Amino acid sequence: MTVRRAQGHVALRRGLAACAVVLGAACSSPGGSPGSGGQSGTAGPAGHGGNAVAGSAGTSGTSGTAGASGTKGGGGSGDASGAAGGGAGAIGTGGSGRAGQPGTSGTGGGAPGSAGAMGAGCGARTGLLFCDDFEARTGLTGPWTAQINGSGTVALDTTTGHSGTRSVHVHAGDNDFDTFLALHDATVLPAPNGRFYLRAYVRLGRAMSAGHNAYLIGEAVSGAGANTLRLGEMNEMLMYTIAGDTHGALSNQNYYSDHKPGVSFPASTWVCLELSIDHAKPEIDVWVGGVEVPDLHHTDWPIDNYDTLRFGFEKYAGPGLDVWYDDIAVGTARIGCD
Repeated sequence: MTVRRAQGHVALRRGLAACAVVLGAACSSPGGSPGSGGQSGTAGPAGHGGNAVAGSAGTSGTSGTAGASGTKGGGGSGDASGAAGGGAGAIGTGGSGRAGQPGTSGTGGGAPGSAGAMGAGCGARTGLLFCDDFEARTGLTGPWTAQINGSGTVALDTTTGHSGTRSVHVHAGDNDFDTFLALHDATVLPAPNGRFYLRAYVRLGRAMSAGHNAYLIGEAVSGAGANTLRLGEMNEMLMYTIAGDTHGALSNQNYYSDHKPGVSFPASTWVCLELSIDHAKPEIDVWVGGVEVPDLHHTDWPIDNYDTLRFGFEKYAGPGLDVWYDDIAVGTARIGCD
C-alpha cells in the first residue's frame, strides 16, 4: 500500500459559519424507568397445623413502565429481564447491550413492564452490516489486520472500553508514521451503491494538537482510487482532507479569520464519531456526539467507493498519540450514538 503524506496545512475555504463545540462526554442511552409494583394481595386465613399459608392473589395493579436498558459488562448476554411485579429490567452484565425484556407479572403485582431501550454497543439496528465491540475477542484477528510503519503498536486493551471492558489501543510514538488497525472485508465494503455510514467511539490520550495528523483513513485499495479520505486533527480541531491536500475542511472554516476552535475531542473521553460517505452523489457528512458538524458537510468533492477503513494514527507533525477505538460499526443507514 502506498500512503500519501500530507504536505503541511491544507488550503481551506473560509465562508461557512463557525462550529465551536467542545465535547465533554460520549453519548449514552439510559434505559427506561422501572415499572411500578401492583397493589398488594389481601392475606388469606391462617392454615391448619401451624404456619399460615399465603392468601389468594390480589387484583392486577397498574401497568409497569419501561424496564431499564441492558448494557454491556464483562461477559455473558446483554439481555435484561424485569423483576416480578412489573419491576424494572435489570442491567445486563455483558455481551452486546441488547434491550431489557419486559418484567413479568408477580402475585398481586402489576402488569409486565415494557422493554427497555437498546444499549450503545452492537445491538441489532436497521441496516447494520458490521459491528465489533471487541468484548468476545482474545486477539485482533480477521477481519482486522494491523498495518504499521514504525515502532508503534496495535493491541486489544482488556481494561478500557466504551460499552464494556475492551477496546483497541493504538500507541504511536513521536517518530512513528503509520499505526493502524485496518478493516478490509468484501462482505462489508465497498457498498454496492457507493453509500455507507460509519460509527466509532474514539478516546484520545491527549488533547488535539496544532499539527495535521489523521485518525481515520478511507481508501479504495482494490480500485486504486486517488480520492483517499483522511480525517483527524489540525489547529487543535477536527478536520479532513480528500485526495491528499487537494480538498480539505476544518470543523471551523472561518478559523483563519476568527481564530476560534472548531469541534475538539477532549483527552481521556469517549467521543461518538459518525460519518456518511456517498461515492455516487458525491457527499460526505460528519456528526460528533450525535450533532452534525456543518463545516464538514460537502457535496462538491469527489469520493471513491472505499473498500478499506483504517483506525489509528498517521503522523505528519507534532507529538505521537495513544488512541482507543470501540463499538466500530458500518451500515446502510445512520447508526447513531444510542
